[in-house]
Amino acid sequence: MPARQASPCLKCGEIVEPSNVAFVADIRLRVVGLDEAIRASQASVSICVLCADLMAKGDEPPMRTQPLNHLVYTQVHEMISSDPTFALMSWIEMRKLAGLGGPTMHDPKVLQAWGNLRKALAIPALISAPEREEKGLQAAG
Repeated sequence: MPARQASPCLKCGEIVEPSNVAFVADIRLRVVGLDEAIRASQASVSICVLCADLMAKGDEPPMRTQPLNHLVYTQVHEMISSDPTFALMSWIEMRKLAGLGGPTMHDPKVLQAWGNLRKALAIPALISAPEREEKGLQAAG
């Protein structure tokens, strides 16, 4: 049984399948201030990775006039800004929609992006396969 059901994206309305990378906002309603405890209800809404990426990069909704939108924006923004995996998944989804297929490490654009990321994060350079052959090193595993 899947952890979630197929459901429309909150922003674009496209169906988000359980196998797709997505965000799920769980919303729980409960009554406060009454003597009798009324049973709480809960619902979930999906946000596809493309819309979540666009949402996180967009303008922050005003908290005073759009509190629910502001809350979802804040949570999505925090998750996306703390992990580059979501930006990568968004890029892969955009490539699929454009009919370009999945990226590979020998693609010049991927290598350039990796080089830029490495420079930005000060990651030591990796020895590529052609460099290994030139230096007489055996490729690992």
